[in-house]
This record gives sequence, C-alpha cells and structure tokens, in this order.
Amino acid sequence: MTENNKNGTTSTRTNHQRMVQIFLARLVLEVFGGGGAIWGFSEVITFRNPSTQEVWRRNAQIVGAIFFIRFLLQMLDFVQHKNRDTFSPIRLIQVFLAKIVLEVFGAAGAIWGFSEALTLRVAKTNEFYRWFAVVVGVIFFIRYLLQISDFVRITMKKKNDESYEEKYVPCWTRFYQIFAAKLVLEVFGAAGAIWGFSEVLTLRRASTQEEWRFRALTVGALFFIRYGLQMKDYIIKIRFGKEALLLPLTNEQWIRLIQVYSAKLVLEVFGGGGAVW
Repeated sequence: MTENNKNGTTSTRTNHQRMVQIFLARLVLEVFGGGGAIWGFSEVITFRNPSTQEVWRRNAQIVGAIFFIRFLLQMLDFVQHKNRDTFSPIRLIQVFLAKIVLEVFGAAGAIWGFSEALTLRVAKTNEFYRWFAVVVGVIFFIRYLLQISDFVRITMKKKNDESYEEKYVPCWTRFYQIFAAKLVLEVFGAAGAIWGFSEVLTLRRASTQEEWRFRALTVGALFFIRYGLQMKDYIIKIRFGKEALLLPLTNEQWIRLIQVYSAKLVLEVFGGGGAVW
C-alpha cells in the first residue's frame, strides 16, 4: 500500500471516529435532551401537572422528533463537509431557537431531573429544587441573550479576521464560560436527559424506576469523564498551542500541568467555596 493510501485510510478512520464521538454525545444531549428539556421545564414552572401530563408528553415527543430531524441533518452536513456558520438572519434564528430549548429550558430541566435522579429531590425538598432550577434557568437565559449579541458581533468580525475570536476573547475567561456551562448542560444534562426522556417515552415507570436511575447516573458519569478530557484538551491548547493536541506530552509537561492545576483546584475552587463559607 502506498504512503498516500495509508494516509487516506488513516484520515477516513479518524473522521469516522470523530463522527461517532460527536454524534453519540449529540444524540443524548440534543435529541433526548430536547425532549427532556420540555418535559422537565414544564414541571419546573408548574405547567405540567396530573391534568396536563399527556399534553406535555406529546409536546416533549414532538420537540424530540424535531431535534432528531435536526440531528440527522447535522450528520449529513458533517459527512458532506458543509459549513453553515456564515452569518444570516435565518442562521441566527436556527441557532438560537435550538439554544433556548437546549440551554435555557435544558439548564433548568438538568437541575430538576438530575436532582431527582440523585434522590436529592424528594417531597420535602421539591420546592427548594424548583426555585434552584428556576434561578439556573434565569442565569442561562441571561447567558443566552449575551450569546446572541456575541454571535452577531463575532460572526461579523470574522468576515474580515478569521482569528478574531481567539485574539480578542481572553483564554481563561473563555475557559470558565465554557466549562461552567458544560458542567450543567452536558454532565447534569446528560443524566437528566436520560431520566426525563425515559419518562416521556413511558419507559420509566414505578416498576423500572431504579433501573433507569442507574442508567441515568451511569450516563452522567460517562459525560463527566468526557468533560474532564475536554478540560484537559483545552488547557493543553492554551498552555502549549493547538499543535500539542496532536503530540504526546512529555513527562515534564505532565508534571507541570499536574502541579499548576492541583494548586488551582485547591486555591481557586475549594478556596472559592471556603471564602464564601
């Protein structure tokens, strides 16, 4: 086999692996999560009650079906190497209609569903977690409005300067913005998506409750591992450049990373909580 054929085969295999990684996550977060967001958020704001249960089940199933069609179109774009990130009013509407379901309703629904999956939300703590979920939803709605502003500004600027976002958005500001949101939307949200969508589809009933709790928490744990790997990749990119993601780190670089971020974990994460306490 020639060198070009070997490179082509390797590239194809890498693309297939990348596609599986991306779209398995999207299936959970955006298809199950889309339906689960409507189901969970409708209960948070008390729209869903025993008399409206089946109406909201149908609404959640319809939204899940719409997001499944969107999921298939995204797969098609990936296979055909299409880029739909050019600015247009239609693109703005497409992106942010999805975001309000997945990231605003989804954030509140993630807290609501994940707290029940962990058995933190029971009869006596129900109202506490309802308000907690509403507050998280409001915070993510403010974030959503800021994202619309940023999307317009950055997309317009990128027409003249492709690296505008990387040059003018501070790396560590972006790190905290990305991974604070990812913890809620992708870790809590993944478990909440399985927990909520299994009820939407009537798979989760009294007789299968604990079985689906275990599945939801397992998915949450897998997405937490994914979250940790994403943080590692982002930190490596900031510290050593994009090229470092393609190369194995040296022992010295690993030691330095562990030293720096062990200290950051204690001083900035535990320390932040301790300061409030």
